[in-house]
Amino acid sequence: MIRVLIVCSWGMSTSLLVDSMLEAATELKYEVSVEALSAGEYAGQIDECDIILIAPQIRHLRKSIEKLAASAGKPVALIEPFHYATMNGQAVLNQVMQILPGQAEGKPTT
Repeated sequence: MIRVLIVCSWGMSTSLLVDSMLEAATELKYEVSVEALSAGEYAGQIDECDIILIAPQIRHLRKSIEKLAASAGKPVALIEPFHYATMNGQAVLNQVMQILPGQAEGKPTT
């Protein structure tokens, strides 16, 4: 299972993206969990994820998030603003799969 953590402002609009990503994962038969946490809450969950995505509205926190993630050996990526604005879960899931190549193979849902 791929565990995705999205760091955002408050998690409200990001919950729509989470739903869209989970729907896309189901269609592709990927085992994925996606959680959205605010910039004030995410630090305690770094060890529980495989990748950290940063919502565009908090891109100014990228360096501090990357520093914390690097200490745990976790990759970090900024969500493409257009994909975030359109809540394109498929595109964001594709971004995750590009960063974590080979993670989806052999791990379909049953």
